[in-house]
Amino acid sequence: MEINKYRLLLKIAEFNNITSAARAMDYTQSAASHAINSLEEELGLKVLQRTHSGTQLTADGNMLLPSIREVVESDDRVHALVNSINSMQAGDLKIGAFTSVSLVCLPRIINKFHEQYPNIKVDIFSGNGSYESLEHALLIGLVDCIFICNPISGSLNYIDLFKDPLHAVLPPNHPYAQRPGPITFAQIEDIPFLMPPDGNNTDILHLCKQFEFTPHIAFTLPDDFSLLAMAENGLGCTILPNLILSHYKHGAVVKEIVGHPTRTVGFASRGKEAIQPRVKALLSITRQLLPSFGVHPL
Repeated sequence: MEINKYRLLLKIAEFNNITSAARAMDYTQSAASHAINSLEEELGLKVLQRTHSGTQLTADGNMLLPSIREVVESDDRVHALVNSINSMQAGDLKIGAFTSVSLVCLPRIINKFHEQYPNIKVDIFSGNGSYESLEHALLIGLVDCIFICNPISGSLNYIDLFKDPLHAVLPPNHPYAQRPGPITFAQIEDIPFLMPPDGNNTDILHLCKQFEFTPHIAFTLPDDFSLLAMAENGLGCTILPNLILSHYKHGAVVKEIVGHPTRTVGFASRGKEAIQPRVKALLSITRQLLPSFGVHPL
C-alpha cells in the first residue's frame, strides 16, 4: 500500500475538501479521487463521504485516522533518520583492525573523524587479531570496513594504502645485533625464533614461502609486545612490522633484512554493497593522515 494514499487521506481530513487536499499534494482532482477509491478497495471500507459542507471521514475513517497518522509519522521518522545517516548526522561505524593499525593509526584517525562527525558512534573490532578473523567479520556484516593485509576473498572493495617494512628484532647482546648492515634470513635461522600464534603469523609465513626461510621456533607468543619483551630479554629474535617498531620504545635491536621484505596494508569494505558515506569519510581521513604515521602512501 502506498504511503501517499494515507497522506492524502490526512490532508482531506484536514481540509474537509478533496480539491484543496489534492492541490496541496500536487494531485489532480481525478488522481486524488482515484487514489482514495483504490485505498478504500484495499481496506475494504468506505473512509470518505460527501456532505453539503464538503468531504468528510466516515465513522470507519475516523476510527482509522489515529492509526493512519501514526503510520505516516513513523514513515517520516524513518526518512528523517535515513537523511541524518546519509548526511553523517547519525549512525554507527564499526571498524576492524589488527594490532599495529589499532595502536598507531586509529587513535589519530578516529580523533579526526570525531571532530568532523561527532554524532557518529565508532566501535573497534579486533577479533583474535588475525587478518582472517577481520575478513570474516566484514563478510558476515559484523563490521563496516577493515584494515587488512593480503585479503583472501575476491568479493571485497579493497585498496592498498601503504607498504610497511618488516624488520628483524634481535636481543641487544646477540653477536648479529652488533654487526653493521642488514641481516640475512640464513642468519635469522641461527637464532631461536619467537613466533606469533597461528592466525597471527601470516606475514612471517609469507616470508617463509617467499624467501625459503625456516625459522627454528623457540616460543609462541600472543602479541607484538610479548615478542618485543622476549627479544629484548635475550630469549630469541622475531620479525615485526616497522609500524609498531617505530612508534613504541623498547630495548631490542632492530635490523633491516636482506631483500627488504614488506607487507601491504590496505582498506576493505563489502564488495556487493555501495560504499557507505561514513566509510568513504573514514577512508578519506585515513589517506590524509598516512604521512603522519611515517609511511609512504600507495
